[in-house]
Amino acid sequence: MSIDVHIPSPTDRKSTQRERLIAGMIAAAHRHGYAGATVSHVIDHAGVSRPTFYEYFADKDDCFLATHRELARFLVWEIERAVKAVGPEQAVQAAIRRFVELSEEYPDRAVLLTNETMAGGRPALDAHDRLIDQMAEVVERARAKASPRTLTPDLPIQTVFGAGRWLLAPALRRGERDLTPLGDDIVRWVEMYQAPTGEHRWHTLDPGPALPPSPHVSEISLRPPPAIPPGRSRLSKSEIAFNQRERILYATAKEAAAKGYNVTTVADITATAKIDRRVFYKHFRDKQQAFLAVHELAIQQLMALSASAFFSASTWPERVWAAMRAGTQFQETHPIVTHIALVESHAVGAPAIQRIDDSRAAFTIFLQEGNLRADQTASRRVTEAIGGSAFEICYRVARRGGSDQMSRFTCNGVYIVLAPFIGRVAANEFIDQKLREAAAHTARCPGP
Repeated sequence: MSIDVHIPSPTDRKSTQRERLIAGMIAAAHRHGYAGATVSHVIDHAGVSRPTFYEYFADKDDCFLATHRELARFLVWEIERAVKAVGPEQAVQAAIRRFVELSEEYPDRAVLLTNETMAGGRPALDAHDRLIDQMAEVVERARAKASPRTLTPDLPIQTVFGAGRWLLAPALRRGERDLTPLGDDIVRWVEMYQAPTGEHRWHTLDPGPALPPSPHVSEISLRPPPAIPPGRSRLSKSEIAFNQRERILYATAKEAAAKGYNVTTVADITATAKIDRRVFYKHFRDKQQAFLAVHELAIQQLMALSASAFFSASTWPERVWAAMRAGTQFQETHPIVTHIALVESHAVGAPAIQRIDDSRAAFTIFLQEGNLRADQTASRRVTEAIGGSAFEICYRVARRGGSDQMSRFTCNGVYIVLAPFIGRVAANEFIDQKLREAAAHTARCPGP
């Protein structure tokens, strides 16, 4: 298979106008970010006129998505080459290494794929998810050729690439130049899940059975407070302000889940909240501030519930189970709130991105006790990969509209956390025991 992988510079006179515009979008997104990149920036970097731009693209988003397609085509081709060069037992590792190598070689392209695409709204997120699926398909085809006894990682490949993206994105934002150690750590993490291919249990991301409810329940209301009737109110000023703010937050979350951050307007929020624009601006400076308030609320609740559940159990595996159960239940019962935390972070802006990075780092605190049980201590990056894969599962389920089934993925997350520390056999035995307990509970307490 041959492919033109050359993306020329704006000064290359032999390049086509379209190629120059693609290169211009890469440069504009790298310098200004998705939100800051404009058509003017693109044509400045490309060295072409505005009418030329509109000969090829309808608008900025059209150009951005075309750029993503070109880069994705190149990346998938490179992954295919890397995988074909090794046996099926090394397909996952080879794909990850090539993904990281290309990110180091072409950081501007990698920034667009790992960071800016996540800020580009629904079409860009669809393109991102499609790319992850395409890379995973390449690896899965190779892994399918392995004999049943061949050791390969018992992990969903989409989750592996997703975890890689979660780790690469902040490294690229920080401008790190040497990414080889990061690739080594991701491979080291993946190999902690080696199992005979014929015994794989977790290589696809499928929901498990329904589980008994966690006792750790969020205090966030599932509905907004009722609108204050017109006329003179008996409520105090603080009560009125609280009512208005809660309705704004709920409306912001609802509109984000329905449309996404980029498309949602202040007018959308005020219409859903049934308030005047002047009331909105009494509470929030702009749309971003309202979104950030919801984002902070979601992250705080998710981490608080998980931590409370974690420390309520006696042994570390039980603590991991309790924390994962409480966290997935919160996401299931509050899907429009957690949508902002998991899906819209990059679109909301730098403060939300930093908060989600911090929450993934905080998640690794739950893993420290596991290091005491392991034969070999997991490095910081390995624990971050575990956290990134858990976040990726939640992101993918949310993106596919499965938030109402999120708690059914508790077992998937628990296996990813436990296996590197206690071994895959012990992790599977623990999960099977929890499933037996769940089945017994359901038999004793059948639902309606």
